[in-house]
Amino acid sequence: MSKVYTKVGDKGTTYLIGNEKVPKNDLRVESYGQIDELNVLIGFCFRHLESFPEIDNYSYMSKRLISIQNELFNLGTVLASIGTSNTNDNLPKIENDDIILLEKDIDDMNSVLDPLKSFVLPGGNNLTLYIHSARVVCRKSERSVVSVLSKYPDTDIRVLKYLNRLSDYLFVLGRFISLKLDVAENLWDPNNISSKNI
Repeated sequence: MSKVYTKVGDKGTTYLIGNEKVPKNDLRVESYGQIDELNVLIGFCFRHLESFPEIDNYSYMSKRLISIQNELFNLGTVLASIGTSNTNDNLPKIENDDIILLEKDIDDMNSVLDPLKSFVLPGGNNLTLYIHSARVVCRKSERSVVSVLSKYPDTDIRVLKYLNRLSDYLFVLGRFISLKLDVAENLWDPNNISSKNI
């Protein structure tokens, strides 16, 4: 990438892998754009995590967030090549091992957490709020990929599995960090509403 601007997209079009020209509101472009948004939020999580090096497994969690950012770029590559004439089998992709490692991380963190008795209200501190933000954007990305799958059913299903598992990972990560920082979790109380408390 020697030149940042190409002017190719000035009329609302872009190129997918395989050199297919599509409008920028194409489902595939929308989906990998949301993956890009998610990647930025993971970056915010990483930077805020740096403020708490005393957390158990800090080094591992930091490395995992960077790995997840790379995996999201791989996932975006898959989305940018769906339904195109691309025949390059060497493009990055999501592997089963990526999903399995997320599951292992979830199980490891969840093993030290108390069972939930209600839904968690987003809050805590800035780090956990960024993790919650990443989680909801991950869910939004997942819904976008479902739309892509409905139009391109041959899409690698591991893309959807990965996003589903990643959102679970982010939810548990937020709870785990709250525990390690001794930050109280705010739980949903359907009776704790203004009309009953003011």
